[in-house]
Amino acid sequence: MKQRLQHLGMGIRIGFGFVVVLALMGALSAIGLRYVAEANQRLKDIAESNNVKTELATMMQSALRERALSMHTLPILTDPFDKDEEVQRFNAQGSLYIQARNRLESMPLSPEESKILDQILAVTRVAQPEVQAVVEMSIFNDNQTEIFDRIRSVAMPRQRAIAKQVSALLELQRAQTAVAVKNAQTSYTRVRNLMLGLGTAALLMGMAIAAFVSRRATHQARQLATQAMYDPLTGLANRSLLHIQLEREIVLSKREDTPFAVALMDLDRFKEVNDTLGHDVGDELLREVGRRLKETVRAEDTVARLGGDEYVVVLHNMDPGDVPAIANKMLTALDRPYHWQNQSIDLGASLGISLYPSQCGDASELLRCADIAMYVAKRSGNGYALYAQEQERTSRGDLSLKSELREAIQSGQLSLHYQPQIDHGSQQVVGLEALVRWNHPQRGFLAPDKFITLAEEAGLIGSLTHWVLKTALNQLAPLHRQGYYLSVAVNLSARNLHDMELPANIHALLNESGVAPESLTLEITESAVMANPNDGLAILTELDRMGVTLAIDDFGTGYSSLAYLKRLPVDELKIDKSFVMEMEVNENDAVIVRSTIDLAHNLGLKVTAEGVESQTAWVKLGILGCDYSQGYFMGKPMPIDELMDWLRKSSWSRAPDNVYYAAL
Repeated sequence: MKQRLQHLGMGIRIGFGFVVVLALMGALSAIGLRYVAEANQRLKDIAESNNVKTELATMMQSALRERALSMHTLPILTDPFDKDEEVQRFNAQGSLYIQARNRLESMPLSPEESKILDQILAVTRVAQPEVQAVVEMSIFNDNQTEIFDRIRSVAMPRQRAIAKQVSALLELQRAQTAVAVKNAQTSYTRVRNLMLGLGTAALLMGMAIAAFVSRRATHQARQLATQAMYDPLTGLANRSLLHIQLEREIVLSKREDTPFAVALMDLDRFKEVNDTLGHDVGDELLREVGRRLKETVRAEDTVARLGGDEYVVVLHNMDPGDVPAIANKMLTALDRPYHWQNQSIDLGASLGISLYPSQCGDASELLRCADIAMYVAKRSGNGYALYAQEQERTSRGDLSLKSELREAIQSGQLSLHYQPQIDHGSQQVVGLEALVRWNHPQRGFLAPDKFITLAEEAGLIGSLTHWVLKTALNQLAPLHRQGYYLSVAVNLSARNLHDMELPANIHALLNESGVAPESLTLEITESAVMANPNDGLAILTELDRMGVTLAIDDFGTGYSSLAYLKRLPVDELKIDKSFVMEMEVNENDAVIVRSTIDLAHNLGLKVTAEGVESQTAWVKLGILGCDYSQGYFMGKPMPIDELMDWLRKSSWSRAPDNVYYAAL
């Protein structure tokens, strides 16, 4: 998830950068178009306004020149028809002058233009009578000297005054045109500079984004390479890098003719610690394990974490004779207590070791063989085991047993044996412990320790527990009908405390058999409670609410659950037989038994002792205040038929009546 969020964040930033670039390009286009439109409008103004005004002013100037020429021509003409034609030309030019001036006055004018036109109008009004008088003299008076003198002294000065104003108007029009052209050029220059600026900004932004993407991609590639090859929690090699290292080690071993070893390790009790103290503490323990392993082995060796609490160490150039020493060195390093908040935590580990090339020929085989040896070490409790061919047969046998166990549950190969539980006060049987047996067609009767673990590994423990509960309740019901009001105890696995449907299933079985809930005792070990304390507490609380009796089995042998004991709705503690059987000769065991009885009674709990095999042990337990006992001294586990005979004949039993039955 974290990697996905990192990719998403980088994508958002890159996308934002491209949006900025697109926005810059859009702004570049919009602003450029606006300035181009303004420049075009200015040029249009020049074409549609200034040029027209200039043309009209030019027409006025031309009309004035033509009229001046006509004034000088009329006096020298003698033919009346020529004079009449010249007068008409003079008047026509006057009309053109007036039309041009009127058009100018009707157009949008600047203050300067309006002022000049006003002056032209004023001068024209003054000059018109004089000019008209000269024309009339030229028509009717033949004295050319007088006429020309009048033209030079009166008419032409008036005409020149008008022409001067018209010339001023033309100069103003040319100046305005020049300004408009200059403004248009300025607009184009702005557009060009702005386009260049925004284009450069967009280019730089694009280059910055490209550089950012390249840098991030390179960083991400390095991260992905690290994630692909290294465990993110411990920094050790992961499964992928481990296989690469194994292949390299195989090539090196073949080239240099040197053996090497692979050690696969699994932590003991890690799940209990992880569930009890939390995943943060568990993660720190995993990191500390990795550090200790790297400090223990050589620099050329490879330490990898496969996941969970499994580690692999590739031991370079390892002679088989050196395996015990390095295995014990690693185990010693891991056996040292781990400290957390002034609390000491003991873990330990199991190691399985395989050798190349004497035992396995490729990387997968090395890991598989080491895994088989590790399970041998875990089951034997010896700390480590070197792979051997017979372990392969044992492993395959276990695999076969798992497959056969599924069929055994369904085909009636299982049976229950019952061991009596005796009340020290009445010295009478008050309960039974149900113990499952497997009547294997080829291997004969198998005790629970031969197949319970296999059932857990194969995911069959739920079906097996359901069969035991159903069978025990169905066989207890007839005993109740005959007057033997005994309870029956059934052991639960740690895996059962993950099944939130367990209370409902037990409720259905009780209803089906007709047995009262208080006649059923469910025994759970300390390690089972600690393996899943939260769900386990919820399940046990629901069972207690139903009225089922709960007991802690093998008390004192598991990871300390005293902190949880006061929270658990249990009714009884069962002292493990390892303490009971040795208490007659070992004072420490006797102290443990006595302390457990006192602890239980102080907590309001009953106590059952297991493994009572002598009258001395029976008597001593009675003196110590033990409530109930079971063991070979009173009765061994028996099938239901033998139990019925034992109930009729044993001195620990009595005639059926309303005997007291304990919460076992």
